[in-house]
Amino acid sequence: MEDGLHDADAIVAGILVDADAEADRILKEAADYAAQTATRAQEQAMTIAREAQAKAEHITASILADAQAKATIERRRRSLALQEKVTVDIVEQARKQIAAMLPLAAYKNILKGWIVEGAIGLSAETATVNASMDELQLIDDAMLRAAEKDVLEASGKATRLSKVEHDPVIGQGVYLLAEGGRLAYDNRVATRFERNRAEIRKLVYKALFDSRQT
Repeated sequence: MEDGLHDADAIVAGILVDADAEADRILKEAADYAAQTATRAQEQAMTIAREAQAKAEHITASILADAQAKATIERRRRSLALQEKVTVDIVEQARKQIAAMLPLAAYKNILKGWIVEGAIGLSAETATVNASMDELQLIDDAMLRAAEKDVLEASGKATRLSKVEHDPVIGQGVYLLAEGGRLAYDNRVATRFERNRAEIRKLVYKALFDSRQT
């Protein structure tokens, strides 16, 4: 009987030992799983953080690039606006100065020069010369013959010029029309400035901005 009890105690003791071992194994597996889970969670959190930072940096760079592009466009727009305003102001001042020269005796030479320039550009055998009412009064036969001579010397081509008598144009300067009315050369002041506007803008840009860089 005592032997039987001893055997039962041994069995129970063995079961308890096995139970403790199993409990330790389960606890160890649980701890390992918890540690692995915590590691994975930390890695995921770090990955999410890196992705969020990269996305934030990308968005920030995009916003900065957009702002810089807009700033460049705005600076360019203001630069062009300033350049155009200065160009317009210069042309207006020059126009007023040329208009103020009309009463001067030397203005007849200016008129002749414009006529010669127009006749060479027109390159016609015969042309009429028109101008504003005040300027038509200054154009006489002697001026036209002198202009014809200058045209021949400059271009090697003879051109016969005559003055329009009763139909003045609007605006200071001269307007030449070839015989037949198919070809014309507008050498009025406003048109001359318009033809040279690109060059005027270049000079204005150089004066405004190149001087700032030196």
